[in-house]
Amino acid sequence: MPVNPLDISPLTRVVTRVDRLRDGEVDASIIPTGFPSLDRAIGGGFHRGDLIVLGGDDGVGCSSLALAIALRIRERTLLLTSEMRPERAYERALAMTARVTLDALRLGAVEDRERAQLAAAAVALRDRAPVIDVWGESGLAAVRQAADSAPAPSVIVVDGLEALPVGDAAHGADRDEMLAFAVLALKRLALAHDCAIVLLAHLPLLDRTRHDRRPRLTDFGARGAVGTHADLVLGLYREELYDGDLGVTGATELRLLKHRDGALGYVDLYFSAQWLRFEDVLDG
Repeated sequence: MPVNPLDISPLTRVVTRVDRLRDGEVDASIIPTGFPSLDRAIGGGFHRGDLIVLGGDDGVGCSSLALAIALRIRERTLLLTSEMRPERAYERALAMTARVTLDALRLGAVEDRERAQLAAAAVALRDRAPVIDVWGESGLAAVRQAADSAPAPSVIVVDGLEALPVGDAAHGADRDEMLAFAVLALKRLALAHDCAIVLLAHLPLLDRTRHDRRPRLTDFGARGAVGTHADLVLGLYREELYDGDLGVTGATELRLLKHRDGALGYVDLYFSAQWLRFEDVLDG
């Protein structure tokens, strides 16, 4: 008589999983991001059931990095945004993949070589582009509805935290409390759907006058909910935002501010402003 998996203890399931990995099976609970340095730093990739928060100063490129990860992930991905229409997001995806500037893409001012690159990128994206949608004024409820309606996404990207509170709480004294509730609710949603949720956030408490402006957990505000409930917190930092005379154009640090299952540290990336494209410095 077959054994019901639900009757097996969690400890037994863990040991069985270790044995299967030793035998060469792929761990379906881990979702590689497609950025090798990041995957090595976080134990192979994002973990199902985890809440990952990605934050940085205005203009640092959090949305671009989240889109880049969504394009590299092989699993089914849902990207929910409050900041642009799906057409604009797919436009960015096409420009990133084809290495064509957004201005050239929007104006149709592309050379024959770039037109060929766009055609190849469009074909590549047809099969692996994330599903991109916009949520309306219902905030967190819209995110829940999209997660329930989507065909079992492995990764959900939510852009971003600040747009989730709705009604009077969106601007009133209870805003921080609503933001904290949203962080906890998204963690529960990740567990309920057995998926990884990537939440983008600004840094409302970042002091731009301090000597070291690299992101800290305390910069996220929301009554400390990010540090409490997130499994992985990533801070994006580019020195050129503050001092363009240091010869560090494009140099980017992706800092591990919290890692529930591993060590802290940082990953070196490179940002090409021309294509809004992030690259792994050690890739290849």
